[in-house]
Amino acid sequence: MVNIRNKTWPKTFVIVTGIFLFLVVGLVVGAFWTFGEFKESLIPDEKEEEKIIDQAEQYLVTKYPKMEYEISYVLYDIGENYGNFDYAAVILNTETQKSFMVYENRFTKKVEDDISIQEATEFIEEVTPKVKSYINKKFGETQGIAFTPTDDIGGIPSLNVSLYNKKEEINVEMFLSLIDFLQHELNIEHASVNIMYDNDAETWSKEF
Repeated sequence: MVNIRNKTWPKTFVIVTGIFLFLVVGLVVGAFWTFGEFKESLIPDEKEEEKIIDQAEQYLVTKYPKMEYEISYVLYDIGENYGNFDYAAVILNTETQKSFMVYENRFTKKVEDDISIQEATEFIEEVTPKVKSYINKKFGETQGIAFTPTDDIGGIPSLNVSLYNKKEEINVEMFLSLIDFLQHELNIEHASVNIMYDNDAETWSKEF
């Protein structure tokens, strides 16, 4: 009995050790492969860079034929900070000294620029103090006001207001007066307006 155990134990040990080494080697190889894939993903694709430069030049000739510009560099969205593209040509308008991006929208597959988005963002930043002043005067102290521009061409900004007011302190005339102020005093063409009160249990909403 003792001799049988002595012969069986080394064989089992060898099998277990072999399986363990196989798993370790597999993990090491897998780790190196994953690291290699990750490292490769950090490096921009030269063909994609050349592609977006060609697309940008064709787009600018058609969309802005009189614009004097320089292609500063190609932005590779490695951190996925932008949802619409992976590569964008950063363009410098040499007359205005303002930069903008030209890219192929991954959803529509159309080449577009972000000039209108930049202009909308600047406009929202400009009118936000007036919006806050009007709301504080009309509705009283607020829990928070957020006027957020859109990142999509053709999208609309959103105005979200959280009030301390109770339901009986808010009426439709007050809400519509805010809409009128936004449209006719500040000349905001489109927006999604949401006013929340009673601890966000009640909401006035309108999109125009």
